[in-house]
Order: sequence, then structure tokens, then C-alpha cells
Amino acid sequence: MSVTGSASERAGVPTAARGSADRRAGAPTAALGPAVRAELAEAGIWLALVAFGLAGTALLASTDVDLGLTRPPWHDGWEPRLDPLVVVPLAVAAVVIALTAWWASTIRPPAQPGDTTPTADVVPGAATAPDTAPSAASTAPTDSSTTTTTHTAPPTTPAARSVVFRLPWSVLLLLGYLGSLAWSLALALVAPGDLTAGLRAPADLLAAAGAVGDDPLGLLAAYTTTTPHAAAGAVAVLPAHPPGPVLATWLLTRAGLHGAVAIGVLFTALGALTVPVVCVAMRSLCHETAARRLVPVLVLAPWSGWLAASPDAVTATLAALAVAVGVVGCEPERRSVWWALASGLLLGLAALFGYAPVWLGVAVAAAYFVRRRPLLNVITGLGALLPLWLFYAWGFSWPDGLALASAPRPSAGAALAWIFLDLTVLVLATGPVAVRAARRLRLTPGWPFLVGATATVLFAVALGLAEGGVERSWLPVFPWLLVAAVAPRPRPARPGDRLQAGSLPVILVSLNAIGALALRLCLGGPPA
Repeated sequence: MSVTGSASERAGVPTAARGSADRRAGAPTAALGPAVRAELAEAGIWLALVAFGLAGTALLASTDVDLGLTRPPWHDGWEPRLDPLVVVPLAVAAVVIALTAWWASTIRPPAQPGDTTPTADVVPGAATAPDTAPSAASTAPTDSSTTTTTHTAPPTTPAARSVVFRLPWSVLLLLGYLGSLAWSLALALVAPGDLTAGLRAPADLLAAAGAVGDDPLGLLAAYTTTTPHAAAGAVAVLPAHPPGPVLATWLLTRAGLHGAVAIGVLFTALGALTVPVVCVAMRSLCHETAARRLVPVLVLAPWSGWLAASPDAVTATLAALAVAVGVVGCEPERRSVWWALASGLLLGLAALFGYAPVWLGVAVAAAYFVRRRPLLNVITGLGALLPLWLFYAWGFSWPDGLALASAPRPSAGAALAWIFLDLTVLVLATGPVAVRAARRLRLTPGWPFLVGATATVLFAVALGLAEGGVERSWLPVFPWLLVAAVAPRPRPARPGDRLQAGSLPVILVSLNAIGALALRLCLGGPPA
């Protein structure tokens, strides 16, 4: 050691603490470069996929393949325009991105081996822990990248101060719901037409509900005989959906809710519940840190533009509730039989609103096996069949309705073309965050969600349910495809680590918002 010594040595700062402080001082600079480069690379991959998909779509449109669409891949077509109301979604996106960026800037990088100082995230509502011994609140689980390790340090060391996350989980979920609702409504304002054009429920749905009259059982009995067969490229509600949306709209009108806009806004409000429900399921199967960081990813999702006024938004919420109730209910400390039954009932209700989302039940089944409770599959399966049996007793056969919803395929070439178009829509609707999720598939404990979403997509493609309007009919699937985006990379060294999660992808979330706005300004209006 030098006779004079450094300033820190003269101040009596231990060498280990000094080295730890040096590492923390250099960590943000060292971590920022690779993190930004990784996000930019993922954004570049997404842009390349989008360019390839749109080029292939233009090529298909120039061929003689009968797709049933005039301007694929959208039923709504292309209608580029400028809209002064774009300032509304821009303002919503700016607020969410600013909060997300501030949150990301306060997340300290994972502690290096030998680092003996606390690390924690700083988010709204943070509180500073004492310089000395930690309080009970400061040792509770927090949204942090690593476990908070407390060691004795001189009270005068500023780096020893630990800032602990204090925003309650329920408040974060509420903010996520409000953010998703505001984003969906704001995007609906820039749809072609008048101010409320993007908030109107589908006209054919309202007409079908009005034709029910005082005989809802008559609708069920005649549903499969009076409903026309689905055609490729068509997105009419009746052939593509079971009678659930029609009956729900009929009940709303009987309850006093009249008008396409009022019903459309209610559909939007119900669909925005998907964000907190998915995060609840994520928290149970993964951990709270990952679930917290998933909230802003889902809030500014590009598919929110199709969430507004769509009956598929209600389907997405019902399916998400079925998965969340099943996953939370199979936790060891719960009376899982009743939870499994409730999950099955919700899954059966979702099946009465859409044919493909019932396959999200595969995620529940996988979670049961992960937690070694496979017998719960029997309870959930019976619960899912109860609504279908009840509707069958009233005259509606779910398999017959599924046959009507399956669009006939004129040729193998058309079927392959539709698969390509569906994948293009999937890339555009999930945004660049989907690239990060794809690169971290093997790192997330939430793989059951991905298995369920994949099974749903494969079922829809195999039966011809994905040949038109998948931007809306796949709303129940899109959120689950992004759960791996917040998986930690590299994989935590300790098995069962419940604190580490991937960094907040601020750049990718920002591109999500830009992509959503660009889509809304380029697409035509919703189906009349």
C-alpha cells in the first residue's frame, strides 16, 4: 500500500466496499451498450420480417390465387392518411414510454460475484431504507434484478443506501388496465370515418342481436341452420363465432345499453382487462418481478388497435381469466378443486365466444403437470364441457358451429398463401417485442403459456379458422406470445430464482407504439 494512500483509503473505506462502488459506477455504462445494441438488433430483425412479409403479400396479391381479399393481408384494406387526432395516441404513448424509461433507468444491473451491496429497482412510490439495519419492509420481496443482500457498511457511504419498491401490486395492475384502455381508445380515434367510427360494435352483430327478439333459445336452435358458411377472407361475426357474442349483445340491449358506440366501448373496457389478468397468471407461474416488467410491454401492444369495439376482446378476457384462474388455483396452498372447476367454466364460456381460444386450455393442463397436479385436468375438462352441454340442450351444437366457421380451401396454394398472410399479421400485431420473446423462449418458466398459444394458432390454421381477420380473432393469443420477452438473460445461476428478470425493453416498447400508430394511419376502417 502506498504511504500516502488514496482518498478513499484515508477515509477508511474498506477495499471490498471501494471495489464494489467502482463496479456499480461502471456497471451502467458497461450494461447500457450491449442492452441497447441487443434491442436495436431485435428491432432490425423485426423490420426485416415486416419487409419480407409485406413484399410477399404484394406478390401474392398480384397472382391469381383467390384469397377473398381485395387488399391483403387485411380485411379492412389499406387507406394511408393523415389524421390530426393522432396527437391523442401520441400523448398516451409518450406518457407510458416516459414512465417506462424512468423505471428502466432506476433498475440496477445484477450484482457481480462478491458484490455485497443491495440492489433494487426504483419505481413510483419508492422509499429510502435506513443506512443501518434494514426494516421489515425493506427485506420483503421487491421488483429487483437480484436478491437484496444486506451487509454492514459505514453510514456515510451513499452507495449503501437501498431504494425499495413500494408501489403495491394491485395499483400496478390498475395502472396497466387504465393504460391499455386509454391506448385502445386513443387508437380507435384515428380510424377512418367520423370520431366514433372505430368505437362502433360490428353492424352484423347488432343486427343479429336485434333479430333475437324475445326468443334467445330460438336463436340457439336455429343457429347452425340459418348461419351461412364462412368464406375465406370474410370476418362477419356470425359464421366465424359461436352464438356467445350475439347473446351477450342481446343481453346488453335488454339491460338498457343501446347503440353501437356504447356497446363497442364496453367491449373495449372488457378487453383491456386482458393486460392485468395475463400479468396475474405470469406472476403465479413465473414470479412478480417478471410480471411487473411485462405490464408496460402489454400496455402499448400494437394489437390494441383491433381491441376496440371487437367481440373478440371479450373472448380474450374470458380465455385469459380461464388460464389465470387455473394457474393460480393450482398453487400448493389453495383448494385447487374449486379453482380448477372455475377455470373450466370460464374456458367453456370462452369457447362459446370463439372456437380456437378453447385450446388455451393446453396452457392450464401444462401448468397442472408442472406443479404435479395432473388430476385437476379432469375437473377443468368437466367444467369446460358444462356450458357446451347446456347450450347443446338448448339446441346449439358446438361441433356443427365449428364446421360452419371452417372456411373451405379451394386449393393447397391458397392454404399456404393464407398461412403466410397470417404469419405476416402476427409479426405486425405483436411488434418487435415478439423478436425478443422468440430469442428467449428457452429462458422463461412461462413456457406453458407459449404451448397453449401455439396450440391455439395451429388449431385455427389447421381447421381454416385463420383465413381472414386474424388480427381480431387471435386477440386471445397475442399477449401470451410475449411472456418470454421479460425472461432473464443469461439464465439465473440459482435454480428457482424468483427475483431476476429481463430488462425493460424501452426501445422495443417505443417501436411497438410507433408501429401501432403507423398501422392505424395506413389501414382502412373496421368492417361495417
